[in-house]
Amino acid sequence: MFSRYWKDPSRESKVLLESGNHVLLYNDQRGISQGEVFRYIIKVDKAQLDAKTKIEELVLRIKNVESPLLRPIYLTGPYSVYAEVRPYNYDENTAFQGDDLQFISDLKPDEAFSATLKLNGDSQVGESTVYSWTVDVLSQMTLMVDHPILVRLSIGNTRSIVKAAMKTPARAVEPVSGFTVEIQDTMTVWNEPPLFPERPVHLVIVTHGIFSNIGCDMLYLRDRLKKCADAVEENCNQNVVVRGYHGNIGKSHKGIEYLAMRVADYVLKTIAQMRNEYVLDRISFIGHSLGGLVQTFAIQYMLERDPGIFSPQAGGLRPMNFIALASPFLGVIGDFPLYATVALNFGALGRTGKDLNLKNDFAISELVRNPKQAYNRRPVLESIVSGSMKSVLQAFSNRTLYANALHDGIVPLRTSALLYLDWYSLQEVNLIGAQEGAETFDLGEEDHALKRYDTVEIPPDLSEKKDTIRWLLPRALIKRRHKWYKRSQTVKPGIEQLWDEDSDYHPLTKASALSSAANILVAPPPTQDYYKDPQSRTDYIFHDKRYSPEELPPAYYRNRELLKKILYPNDKVHRTQEKIARGYQESMSWRKVLVNIQPESHNNIIVRRRFVNSFGWIVIEHLVNEHFGRRASRSD
Repeated sequence: MFSRYWKDPSRESKVLLESGNHVLLYNDQRGISQGEVFRYIIKVDKAQLDAKTKIEELVLRIKNVESPLLRPIYLTGPYSVYAEVRPYNYDENTAFQGDDLQFISDLKPDEAFSATLKLNGDSQVGESTVYSWTVDVLSQMTLMVDHPILVRLSIGNTRSIVKAAMKTPARAVEPVSGFTVEIQDTMTVWNEPPLFPERPVHLVIVTHGIFSNIGCDMLYLRDRLKKCADAVEENCNQNVVVRGYHGNIGKSHKGIEYLAMRVADYVLKTIAQMRNEYVLDRISFIGHSLGGLVQTFAIQYMLERDPGIFSPQAGGLRPMNFIALASPFLGVIGDFPLYATVALNFGALGRTGKDLNLKNDFAISELVRNPKQAYNRRPVLESIVSGSMKSVLQAFSNRTLYANALHDGIVPLRTSALLYLDWYSLQEVNLIGAQEGAETFDLGEEDHALKRYDTVEIPPDLSEKKDTIRWLLPRALIKRRHKWYKRSQTVKPGIEQLWDEDSDYHPLTKASALSSAANILVAPPPTQDYYKDPQSRTDYIFHDKRYSPEELPPAYYRNRELLKKILYPNDKVHRTQEKIARGYQESMSWRKVLVNIQPESHNNIIVRRRFVNSFGWIVIEHLVNEHFGRRASRSD
């Protein structure tokens, strides 16, 4: 796509473009819309280059050609792009001795980004004479669906030639022998065929959160999942294909049910289409944030439309992995500050915001058609655990939740981990981590005993009556503050669990929604050492345990006295959240993986952008290896 609205090229640019010492190899301009990515795979074969064309390095220049007047407009934008360059031999999980990685996190209107493509060991393909790089350009738009951002990309042998190219009309360049560029758009990247077309295929559906931006925000997950799965030996390879629904972009405010029905239609259509070409036998779902809820409802709608879809005996697919990362299964009410809760109730995120606040509003038309059903309607998040959905979830081979223990004020630990955890064990990790720094702690072993406190001694120096009262006061505050942890502490069958109200319990630090929002804007990216040296990374997974139904404590809010229901205004909310959490866990086990990544862990946990959110690499690596890697494939 070439623009017709460029100024006439300057005389200097014309002369430079016609000079024999400066070679323009590639000149491209495209419009990139919300959720879109363009991937450029650049290859240079030195053996095929003309003898006169001596190239040891190339210069790539990317420019956002939108008007600079659009820079401050964020409400309908931002009108910017993210761009990165990866040499052929770079891998996040292998020590990299090459040059610094090149990327720009936010290329604003009328700004340009330059990168050097060196023909050296970083980019050499094996022992051949071919050198290769992958360049990704991703839209940063979040709200405007139909406004493409014009982006110019030029490649030449000097900085002067690519700068001059930016001042001339975009036009095709005469091909140069030994130099090729393959362009993959969003649909090409996201519709890659299976590695082994003749073998059974494992379909993996990914669903994104609040902006439904599959194309860009789930790209890193797609790339790592495919690379990990395709590396497995052919005899046990799961033959994975990754797909996601792109049609919900710009519709996040319409409610979880609306989004889920569209995802369900897409998945059913995709299954039917793929069965015309391949043998489809397995399916998995991966959702981030709101996507975890959307995929849950989508599964239910799929079941309603095709009761045998998840039954191999009935010709359906075998459900393999149900995975959610930082998903608010219990909603966000009680975790958000009051002003945020009120804003959601008044439509800050439309119908979706009310769903997350556990509101059960009904339409007037629904009241007229079926008054009894309308009045008895439950919150959307509660309705999912009372139907046939539970039997489908039980059929999945793996149910895994990834939750941010710290630094996530958007979807805190309580709601993303389904309420019930081994809080005492987490307390120990919190204390040890504070003393010894970031380390990995495996708390998944069955013999990990809980701490028990039988008595609490009043310190000797508080023998005076006045001092004793001073000591008792903070103890009373601690007792009240820790009630919530006591109620959601898991138990061990056959072992009496004691929670001493006076024990000096140290819960994990809670993140605030404001600090999380601020970190999205101002948090610094990792260092080059972080990108190149896996040993320098301090993010870690500190809790990885499979929780069984037998570990659930007795329900606390199920049979509350009427007086307490009246006295405590939040009783209904807590009762609903408890019911949701128990509905998911009373009949099936869940693997809960808690991670400590910073500084803004909600976007980092999914690695929204490869080099900006790379603190979450460890999470994605754990996810793909544990569910689609060699060990998982061999045990399947």
